[in-house]
Amino acid sequence: MSENIDKVILNTIMKYSSDTVYFKDVNSKFIWNSLGHAKQVGLADPRDMLGKSDFDFFPAKFAQAARDSEKEIMLTKKPILNIEETLETPDGDKIYFLASKYPLFDEDDRVVGTWGMSKEITELKRMEKELERSNLKLQRLARVDDLTGLYNRRYFYEILEKTFALYQERDVSKKTFALITIDVDNLKLINDAYGHPRGDDALRMVASALVTATSKTDTCFRVGGDEFMVMTQDCTPESASALATKLMSAVSAHAIPMSKDKFEKISISVGVASYKEGRTLSELISEADKLLYKSKRNGKNQVSSSLED
Repeated sequence: MSENIDKVILNTIMKYSSDTVYFKDVNSKFIWNSLGHAKQVGLADPRDMLGKSDFDFFPAKFAQAARDSEKEIMLTKKPILNIEETLETPDGDKIYFLASKYPLFDEDDRVVGTWGMSKEITELKRMEKELERSNLKLQRLARVDDLTGLYNRRYFYEILEKTFALYQERDVSKKTFALITIDVDNLKLINDAYGHPRGDDALRMVASALVTATSKTDTCFRVGGDEFMVMTQDCTPESASALATKLMSAVSAHAIPMSKDKFEKISISVGVASYKEGRTLSELISEADKLLYKSKRNGKNQVSSSLED
């Protein structure tokens, strides 16, 4: 009765298991395979796999990895569970499997081979990658201003705090970081005269000019309606002020079409504050704002920096 039950169980696994099941001898040659395993390699009868190895059905790299793991299992007499395997097809596609492999013992507890089970997880991997892409997209959206494509206010403060902490540990007597705070001049007049879509065009142009005029060590943000920030690192107060002047010129070099025959030039007012040893973060932000307002009070379209004090 027991032998009949064993046979029924093996036949059931062979015919109906959705996972691939296989047994191998000490040379990694197949001695028993499920129908699902045979179908995986394009065979209709599992018996056609007997006496063969992974090298007869799979790419050499894939087969060698399987052989190496089976040698380890037979040597240690311990299973290896949840192995993620990647099979590249001739078309360049990738098929993913999750496999567990075990030592195969005889009646005297001697290792006479290995056996294992694997499940295809290609669709699960696709879903994981899609979820990862979605999460990355959500992270980007949480950091980026929809209108201009620049980083937003929340991300500005996140980066500012990290940068401030970094430079607190450095000697800033020669190289420091600076905040360049920017306000678009007369944006309300543009909105009132031509409508908010033209005002949005102006903001996008300013953002584009800032990105074009800055380098890899600079980061651009839109922190409010018509307010922008540029953070520049490893700079001197002089180079930060020079960059601010460059940004102002880059913006004023462009004109925005407001109607069929009407173009308007945009200008910005700018304040520049550099981090100095002993200064708090709130003091740095406050100084940058005060210098911006100084530029606006003095007629706009200009740069004010601590170098002038």
